[in-house]
Amino acid sequence: MNNRHIERIWLVRAYVDDLVLVYPVYAIMMLEHGVGELDLTVLFVIWSASALIFEIPSGVVGDLIDRRFYVLAGSLIRASGYLCWLLVPSFPGYAFGFVLWALGGAIHSGTLQSLLYDVLAAQGRSAAFTRIYGRGQALHSLGVLTAMVLGGFVAETGYATVLMLSAVAPVISGLLVVGLLSEPGRSHVRPDGDTPSFRTTVETAVRALRLDRPLQRVTVMFVGLVAVFGTIDEFPGALLAEQGQHAPQGALSLGIIGVLYGVFLGAQSVGSALAHRFGAAQLRRIALVSVLAHGVLLGALALGTWMAWPSGGVLLCAGVALYFGCMGAVEVLLETNLQRQIGVGARATITSMAGAAMELAGILLYLLIGATASARGWSSALAAVAVLAIVLSLGFGYSAGPRAVRNRS
Repeated sequence: MNNRHIERIWLVRAYVDDLVLVYPVYAIMMLEHGVGELDLTVLFVIWSASALIFEIPSGVVGDLIDRRFYVLAGSLIRASGYLCWLLVPSFPGYAFGFVLWALGGAIHSGTLQSLLYDVLAAQGRSAAFTRIYGRGQALHSLGVLTAMVLGGFVAETGYATVLMLSAVAPVISGLLVVGLLSEPGRSHVRPDGDTPSFRTTVETAVRALRLDRPLQRVTVMFVGLVAVFGTIDEFPGALLAEQGQHAPQGALSLGIIGVLYGVFLGAQSVGSALAHRFGAAQLRRIALVSVLAHGVLLGALALGTWMAWPSGGVLLCAGVALYFGCMGAVEVLLETNLQRQIGVGARATITSMAGAAMELAGILLYLLIGATASARGWSSALAAVAVLAIVLSLGFGYSAGPRAVRNRS
């Protein structure tokens, strides 16, 4: 299988996987079905807590079995979560749907990245990972963008249609992986010739994270910055609904919110697609981009609140779009550096351990945002997280120094 064929499959899969029409409106849907602001953040905590529980075991399994069929299983489970929301539109139904979504996402987390990296490494093309993964993230964002643009308008006719269509997308994505990619040979057989077990795979991953200081550094930075971005990514819809109250017409429609959310995702796709232009970016440089991105977000939130619409709304949306673009590049660069730094066979396990730490950080961030939003509103809540991210980024930049991560594939 040549590099171009791998890239085409990966890009199509990435686009279809998140062509989920309920994305722009599911928070609003839940609020309309009796879920309060704090209840909504509790649902997000349930989502993150479930992902935290499933993350590491699912990553270990991904290192032991055929990852293609494993990915398909995750897609089917995730699709079931959307159908659960359709059948039980209440807090318990939404909570169980988030649990299913978390399980499906945990199966994909680490497994997909490790599959792509190993497929490329088997051909001696691991250097292409940044470009293909970055473009995949761009197509992922474009898939979400398409869902954002269409989802709001479709939802105006009722939520049942968007939920049913949302369940179709991940299933198609999983079938593409099974039908068109091949599982490369594993290179992590132990020196004594034994095939790794669940326990030995975990031990290998823990040993690497404990003893490899450069790997520790990249992992902590990945967890901290991507967790913040992933958390903020969940709230633009609620932010726009809040800030839209200042618009001349009194509120933004679901369709307009979907379009604006799509613009943000479009900016993220541009950042992801161009991330490979940075090459083996130094960690200090990545931290600097994060500082600038969160500074822009903080300024946009302030201007959007203080200035009258439409000027305030335009500046708010422009700042959020720029933030998404910069953090799209940061996420891809950190993912690439993490994959390159892993020098042992437990690739999916280590990536999933980073994902588990990210979910734990996400729970704390959701609680912070929920408590702040209940007292001061969504804009103040996201501003507080942006300030926290700036402090973290400065700390990561200082501790990393001008080091580039070495390729250990």
